[in-house]
Amino acid sequence: MLRLSMVFVVLAACGSDTPATRPLEFGGARPAYLKPPVPFVEGEHYPLLMILHGQGASGFVQQAFFQASTIADKAFVIAPDGTVDSLGRQFWNADPACCDIDNTMVDDSGYLSQMLTDITTGWPMIDQVFLEGHSNGGFMAYRMACDHADQISAIVSLAGDAASTPSACKPTQAVNILHLHGTGDDMVPFAGAEASTSQWAVHDGCGTTRTPGRVLDLDATVDGSETSTATIDGCPADTTVEQWTLTGAGHLPNFGPTVGATLFEWLDAHRRP
Repeated sequence: MLRLSMVFVVLAACGSDTPATRPLEFGGARPAYLKPPVPFVEGEHYPLLMILHGQGASGFVQQAFFQASTIADKAFVIAPDGTVDSLGRQFWNADPACCDIDNTMVDDSGYLSQMLTDITTGWPMIDQVFLEGHSNGGFMAYRMACDHADQISAIVSLAGDAASTPSACKPTQAVNILHLHGTGDDMVPFAGAEASTSQWAVHDGCGTTRTPGRVLDLDATVDGSETSTATIDGCPADTTVEQWTLTGAGHLPNFGPTVGATLFEWLDAHRRP
């Protein structure tokens, strides 16, 4: 409660008389807390970044991993938690491949979609919705793009594949896709990266060839600029499908201090018109 009160004070100090009357808790029995931008400027429009944790992690941990604090002035941020399974691990029921081990059939797609609806209704200055997910959370980000393309502008999936049954994915419109994957991933095989981006190239109406792009240094434990980028050619205007290959990186890359800003810059550059 103290944290929420502090948010209200900061927002009020910035000249807004509305945030204190708006909801900050969403999700019902699985509550998640929305972090408005600080400073918040009344009359401005902002994106919403939803962060989805990996199996066994939490929203709190995943926010830190994706360095959400570095973009605190640029976006609303929310990091909900999945359901706890019989082994005590939080998970998302994203896909038959990952990760509802108890076959609970919990409707996480509906849960997160309703959360997005409630947030954007309560905070109408939100004009874009972005998702970032790792591993099981990356699978869930893809699932949301399949099921609720009308709500989501772009996703970033790190080491989390698209649906294992492509025919089950029927997006109603294009979603911008960025897939990151380490070649040394021993939990979610790297081969899923190309399969996932190729699948979404079909969904988004793109071609099949790829054009190499810039080279980045994202993993602090791999020497040099280990990340090569490639964009799938022939996508419609304002639609992008990209793959970033982290050569030598594992399932949980040791990101350097700039990755939070780098990923958000990509998302922000791929807004839906």
